[in-house]
Amino acid sequence: MQVRIVTALAIGFLAVAVIAGAAFTITVLGASDSTQRLLLDRNRRVVEAQAQFLRDRLDPVSTQLQLIASLAARGRLDVGVPSQVVDALAAGMEQLPQLSGAGFAALDQTVHRVILKPEGLVRDRVPLSAIPGGFDRFREIQAAKAPFWGDLLWDSSTRQPVINVRVPIRRNDGGFVGALVATVAMGELSRLIISHDLDGQTFILVGRDHVLAHRTLTEPKRVALTEARPLPRLSEVGDPVLAAIWQPPVLSRTFTRVLGNLGHVIDINGQRWIFVYRQIDGYGPEPWLIGQYFPYEEATRDIDRLREGIVAGAAALLLALLLAAVMGVRMARAIRRLGATAAALERFDFNDDEPMVRSRLKEIDDAAEALEKARSTLKWFGLYVPRRLVARLMADGEESLVSRRGTVTVMFTDIVGFTPLAEDMDERNTAELLNHHFALVGAVIEREHGVIDKYIGDSVMALWGLMPDHADAACRAALAIAEVVREDNAARRARGLNPVRVRIGVHTGTVVLGNIGTPERMNYTVVGDAVNVAQRIEQLGKSHMLDGDEVIALTSGDTINWLQDPTALSAEPVFVGEQAIRGRVVPAKIYRLVQG
Repeated sequence: MQVRIVTALAIGFLAVAVIAGAAFTITVLGASDSTQRLLLDRNRRVVEAQAQFLRDRLDPVSTQLQLIASLAARGRLDVGVPSQVVDALAAGMEQLPQLSGAGFAALDQTVHRVILKPEGLVRDRVPLSAIPGGFDRFREIQAAKAPFWGDLLWDSSTRQPVINVRVPIRRNDGGFVGALVATVAMGELSRLIISHDLDGQTFILVGRDHVLAHRTLTEPKRVALTEARPLPRLSEVGDPVLAAIWQPPVLSRTFTRVLGNLGHVIDINGQRWIFVYRQIDGYGPEPWLIGQYFPYEEATRDIDRLREGIVAGAAALLLALLLAAVMGVRMARAIRRLGATAAALERFDFNDDEPMVRSRLKEIDDAAEALEKARSTLKWFGLYVPRRLVARLMADGEESLVSRRGTVTVMFTDIVGFTPLAEDMDERNTAELLNHHFALVGAVIEREHGVIDKYIGDSVMALWGLMPDHADAACRAALAIAEVVREDNAARRARGLNPVRVRIGVHTGTVVLGNIGTPERMNYTVVGDAVNVAQRIEQLGKSHMLDGDEVIALTSGDTINWLQDPTALSAEPVFVGEQAIRGRVVPAKIYRLVQG
């Protein structure tokens, strides 16, 4: 099966496009999935980092109190001398600057405290009854088996709530001998989380509606808090984005699936925000929600870059396909041109004088140049070798060169008195006269599918034999030659030149066709008696041509007998008699086709 070069190129480019498109799609999908996974991982790490930072600041407080309680349980600290315990608490506050206060509640229901004031650590002691809810909290610690973070306490001096961890002190036998308490103020907790977040967008919620830590709560006095309402609501911290956290989320093709239960996206007045958060347990009776929010555009920056890369990649792919298509069309056009030229050469057709289209592709350009040289060479070759013969050789191959016997019709033409005519002309005019005459005669012979075998001086030898009506074609050619000679002579007389007189002889007979000559110089021609007879019939025209005649054409009776349709000739052959032909015993019947 054969396909056109354009089809092959189209299939090839389509295959490349499909493969490249598939690879590009796989790469894009993989990159998109990887980017989304990275975003998910980043969001998870953001929240985890904040939660871990918070633990790293709060857990040491509990650890420090447990250490003091352990020292007291082993007798390293004498709970009967409260100052020793207070000294240990003060030392712990020096190491843990996030603490706003610490205290030791003894069995005598006195609370010995260390409080962080602007001027430094201040120690005091107050009865348990002076602390609101003090007895209930003391009994709660007494019943506890391990340290725990209790409910919020209200600090009346700073007018803000404090988170607190409570640790019971027990002897080795399990007896309760006192309680330790350490507190972290809400303002300090807010400063802790925003110090780890340069943008200050981190928050801690208690429940869904109360804010425990936020950048606006670093100075709690700015918010009107009371012991009855120790935590501000979302709408009271002056952060419209955080206040809208629980409004219905919007769907995001990029983040809804990626975030999952880690967060959601909201829209505020046309601008989108992304919230990421996670729950933290263990720092009070209610769980905390620590989170962060940031603009949607910031989160989608990597996605946007990926999309830009996708667009650029798609554009590059389309451009590559377009360039490939343009190159394919140009290559196909050049190759079709080469094919058309080669086909014309196969037909021995040199009528197309359009130069070959040059190509920037070296191989195609080299082929075009070589084919152009071959065309020029064959064109010159066709001037010396009959085109029909070459076409037959090209069509039939070497088998057509095998010598064989066949019946053909041979024609000879000759210019009457050419030698004295040429004596009055220079070489250039002589050559122009012959070339012009041969062009007229050759065009007629070519039109009637004859083959010019050779030029002999001012004579032309032609033959017909590859078709059933070869005799008819030769006679038609003789009549047409007479017509064009008369027309040409009229033009010559108009220019003041002498007319050209022509004799024509036609005969049909058996000849041998084949390669005649030496291995170095071959001539594919015909030999035989029919060739001699045709030439001698042409010579007979001397005795039948009158002085005023421009053309005389004689033919043998054998040619008349081979005519397929004598009525198709423009002039009826006229029998002029039997003539003796040199070299033949039997006289030949001679007919006149043209005279005058």
